Amino acid sequence: MMDFTLYNQAPARVIAPTTAEELADCLREASTAGSAVVPWGGGTRQLLGGPPARYDVALSMAGLPRVIEYTPADMVISVEAGATLGQVQDVLAANGQWLPWDPPLPRQAMIGGLLASGAGGPLRLGYGSPRDWTLGLRVALADGRLVRSGSRVVKNVAGYDAHKLHIGALGTLGVIAEATFKVAPIPLRRQTLLAAFTSPTAPLEAISQLRQPPYQPISMVILNAVAEAAIPALHPFLPDRSAYLVVAVRFAGTPGAVARQIRAAVAQCVDLGARAIELNEADDVPIWEAIADFTRPMGDLLLRVGAPIGQQREMIRLIEMTTRARGWATARMVIAGVGLAYARWPIAGVPPEALAVALAELRERLATIGGYAVIEALPDASGIDRDTLDIWGPSPESLALMRSLRAAWDPAGILNPGRYVV
Repeated sequence: MMDFTLYNQAPARVIAPTTAEELADCLREASTAGSAVVPWGGGTRQLLGGPPARYDVALSMAGLPRVIEYTPADMVISVEAGATLGQVQDVLAANGQWLPWDPPLPRQAMIGGLLASGAGGPLRLGYGSPRDWTLGLRVALADGRLVRSGSRVVKNVAGYDAHKLHIGALGTLGVIAEATFKVAPIPLRRQTLLAAFTSPTAPLEAISQLRQPPYQPISMVILNAVAEAAIPALHPFLPDRSAYLVVAVRFAGTPGAVARQIRAAVAQCVDLGARAIELNEADDVPIWEAIADFTRPMGDLLLRVGAPIGQQREMIRLIEMTTRARGWATARMVIAGVGLAYARWPIAGVPPEALAVALAELRERLATIGGYAVIEALPDASGIDRDTLDIWGPSPESLALMRSLRAAWDPAGILNPGRYVV
């Protein structure tokens, strides 16, 4: 039985609808009663956002786990929001297809929660974000209306993709009931190269070179020594703990094309002073699942940092400048080529005021390059009151639009109040 306590707040009741219509009815009743509702998927992303301003009802999506329609020939699948990503991948794999999406804990994380929280992963380099694969949604609004936007076909020219407003909105504009995705063939081969560098600058040069033709990586990450030490699955391949930075590069395609890229990439990294390790194909999926797990809550303050792709080098420098000045042994993973990084700040014994100052400094520096920093997770066990930290940073330019939509779709303010920037 899932524990629906959130930031030391427990709901008065738990509701688990089993149809989209029941879901809509639950929201209509809650809106009439003025009861605050917190939607729950698998709980893997619930620490994102602020604490609930009010919390009366936990809305479990576990009763909506079904595949609604799947046409392998059309490469389109529609599922209920309570289906786990792992469940969906199993269905697709039986027909040699997949949804190229790699957030942490896919066997636990549910589709609706992943979309609502904007979860992604390193596959974004080769395949884009989950938003790019989402054709349409069916959403229950707070007043009990069920609305559908987008399409169940790949080509849709009906107008603005309103369903994309719900992706990343933390369930504050509506609760996702169903999702339709286009899918892709599973590559014939997926294989990974690990390169351990002792130079602090060579990894960025390697990443730059490996993004140029003939290379076509689908994922690339840079891990500092602290991050690599926090991923035990890497240790058998990297027994020498003296590496300063580790680069993981993933290729996919036909066996011949992947083999050629791996051989050339090994030579490229060795020329730059790395110790390069070509992993077996069988190790590919487990390694990337372990890398993805770095971005789930583990007890530290977890930051998601973003900046324009051309500012990747400066983004890394600013992250390190902020923590090095304080002597914090920070774990850092950069998702290369997409302008994203995750940093784990060790907060044991650090006063909240000091964290707030460090966060403000980092955001001020990032603003000079068009970047941002968001707190992805601050576990209850940290003992830090989330109200003392700014979760989101400066308001986005779309804030006025989000507020107007919320006023129209949730006038009673019952959906996840206090959780999101609006």
